[in-house]
Amino acid sequence: MKQTKTRAELEILLMAELRKNPVCRGVDAIAITQGVGRLWSVAVESDGHRIQPDCRHKIWEITERLCSQYDLAQGD
Repeated sequence: MKQTKTRAELEILLMAELRKNPVCRGVDAIAITQGVGRLWSVAVESDGHRIQPDCRHKIWEITERLCSQYDLAQGD
């Protein structure tokens, strides 16, 4: 059984991972926008610049990994 995390906890984990990657420097914030069990999605906010394709791919990779490790807390 997977651990459960709140939106805020997952957002912190995701941003911490993104901050490690220089290609994602333009990302100001992310938000978990919806979730049903393992399936949750992410919205990205940047500083006005387009998010680089390499960064989009990194966000997808991190989200997939976190989705496999954590469920979104019910009612969150």
